[in-house]
Amino acid sequence: MAYSKMLAFCFFFSLFFISSAQTNCSDFQFHDKSFDSCSNLHTLNSFIHWNFYQPSRTVEIAFRRSENVHGRWLAWAINPTSTGMVGSQAFVALQHSDGTLEAYTSPINTYGTMLEKGDLSLRVYDVSAQNINGEVIIFAKFEIPTNGSTVVNHVWQEGPLQDDKPRIHDLSGDNVKSFGTLDFHSGKTMATKVKSSSRSKLKIAHGIINGVSWGMLMPLGVVLARLRYLPLTDPLWFHLHIYCQILAYFLGITGGSLGFVLGRKSSGMKIKHTSHRYIGGALLGLATLQVLARWLRPKPDHKYRVYWNFYHWCTGYATIILGIVNCFKGFQMMDVGIWKNAYIGFLASLGIVAVILEVLRWFLKAKKDTEETAVGA
Repeated sequence: MAYSKMLAFCFFFSLFFISSAQTNCSDFQFHDKSFDSCSNLHTLNSFIHWNFYQPSRTVEIAFRRSENVHGRWLAWAINPTSTGMVGSQAFVALQHSDGTLEAYTSPINTYGTMLEKGDLSLRVYDVSAQNINGEVIIFAKFEIPTNGSTVVNHVWQEGPLQDDKPRIHDLSGDNVKSFGTLDFHSGKTMATKVKSSSRSKLKIAHGIINGVSWGMLMPLGVVLARLRYLPLTDPLWFHLHIYCQILAYFLGITGGSLGFVLGRKSSGMKIKHTSHRYIGGALLGLATLQVLARWLRPKPDHKYRVYWNFYHWCTGYATIILGIVNCFKGFQMMDVGIWKNAYIGFLASLGIVAVILEVLRWFLKAKKDTEETAVGA
């Protein structure tokens, strides 16, 4: 009997502990305000509290994250025209390096926005920010669009500060899922399903094509060239090397073109990933020089062949190194760890094959030297 009571006590105590550990938006206490409705948002540990005044269609909101955002900015917005970021009417708060808070409005007209101050298309009565228990909270009072509905598309975000100015937020994880719908009258919130946009499809195609061309075919072509040291592989190694590199080049042109189109569609990507674009441009230039050099290659016994070989070696390995570096930059941008690990495995396998071929090369060379020495003796 005592054992049963102890089990029951542990069960109810664990339920109490779990329920108290869960964060509920209604448990939060404001200093001098109260809100009739609230909702736990599905990403970024965020919460929205509001009062809705039906006759005037006026809304008073408080938006907060359950984390200290020192050194970062915070924003909540409604989008009267679509479900995405562009067109959003944002309320922004940030904490400066000296500890002071700033709150303002910012209309978002482009993906490359730096959350500049500006007037909204909404009628705004008040916007401010407070630091409560280490949390920066945005307060605002505004009038929702007069389209007869109390349902709005809303977006929320957070990102880093640099020199006390907002910079672009992360382009992966919860930061690209932080939008949905909110009904100010019923209190119902819903996450909007992330649709595969044309920009997203373009980014995937760009990544796959460039990964195959610069990241795989180019280094594979270099390893295939090492087959020339093996017997009975001439001229097979040469054709394999040339065809592999030419295929990589034309795929690289296709993937690079997609990258430039993607950059024009998303100025925010251009701002954040400048080095990735510059390396891509350098790759196209170096690979073009390699292709042109193919038609200018002197014969093996020509006196200038040694200079051509040196040029070909330097340009080729520079292309390989930059291509691998840019692939890893692409993996970081797209947040695809599994493909990054697979690519590391591919490079490791290719490296092992290259080492084996190099060992065979020196073995065959030593064997040949020994035979020639024996014949000469």
